[in-house]
Amino acid sequence: MEIVEYQRSLQWVGHLHCTSCQQDNIGWRSSGMSEAFPHFYCSQCSNVFLNREAQNLVYYEATAEALTQIAATLPDCPCGGHFTPTAGPKCRWCHHEIPIVRNPVQHLQNPNMVLLDGAFLIRDKGESYQVRIID
Repeated sequence: MEIVEYQRSLQWVGHLHCTSCQQDNIGWRSSGMSEAFPHFYCSQCSNVFLNREAQNLVYYEATAEALTQIAATLPDCPCGGHFTPTAGPKCRWCHHEIPIVRNPVQHLQNPNMVLLDGAFLIRDKGESYQVRIID
């Protein structure tokens, strides 16, 4: 699988703070213009599934019904977990979930996908890749 490298100095590279162990996790965040929605995090790791096929269901309005319909089709993650509407990325230090998905219905239209260093973006359409943050 391809590895996409992002320079630590780029404006879209930043930190997610873990409230459990107080460590910062470096990652890349897509811009709002990328329309990277709906996307879902794994229940066990920080991998992300980008579901472009479902985008037309939520493009103009996100509903609980659409969430239920999409959630029923989410695949398993290669790590053995499952992509789910309520999961967030996991701290690389303590593996505690970093709660960035506050409202799963509203999150359906969130274009700002966060990929922590080392996480995989798994797409339903197009090539999947791993993110690496470099100096």
